Amino acid sequence: TVAGRRTAPIWPARAGSPGCGRAWLAPRSAPRSQASGRRGQRRSHRLDNSAIALQRLETPLPPMGPFEAARLPDGAFNPRVLAARFGIDVEAARAQAAALRRQRVYVNERYQVNVQRIAAPFGPDTSDMLWLSIKRRDRAPIHDWRDLQRIKNAIVGEEHEGFEVYPAESRLVDTANQFHLWVFADPQVRLPVGFRTREVMDARAAAAQGARQRPLDGAAPPAHAAKDED
Repeated sequence: TVAGRRTAPIWPARAGSPGCGRAWLAPRSAPRSQASGRRGQRRSHRLDNSAIALQRLETPLPPMGPFEAARLPDGAFNPRVLAARFGIDVEAARAQAAALRRQRVYVNERYQVNVQRIAAPFGPDTSDMLWLSIKRRDRAPIHDWRDLQRIKNAIVGEEHEGFEVYPAESRLVDTANQFHLWVFADPQVRLPVGFRTREVMDARAAAAQGARQRPLDGAAPPAHAAKDED
């Protein structure tokens, strides 16, 4: 609910997949985006990921520091360059370039996150959503829940709720080691499912109850670097 109002039924977010290209650090600016159609969505997802520059990360991974605003290189927005490089028509490349311009991009030592705002996909009585498209900078697969929670906290805010989608097979997109969170822009919105109170245990407390738990990361979450205010 939002301020006591009931939310609209869940509805699929608008078409258009936030992409990731090679990012350069920048003081404030960030690109933005939209693409349309199922085919275009899958194609743009492949295109976005093909353009990512590989950065090898040391093992163990470096600590997660704060995210910094970044920008994509100019070539990421040239439709003719994109069309020639990836074998798509100029119109599709133009749509993809426009999509990238709508995004904000953030990076830290481990991850690159592209952020796109979606206008109230659950109805006007709820909130806009921020679509976080997340990849490790070495393109390795990830699914560390704690990392995703810290990314959500740093990019949007600690009291904002978000979710992943495990879709019907008929709309599955699985083309790259890239992961997606949808986060409510309004911190008052709460999902009608999930636990209602906080409970966090360290390894010792969990063991006392017959459970197993990895050690908690004692580092404080990075300060918000990427509040989307558009």
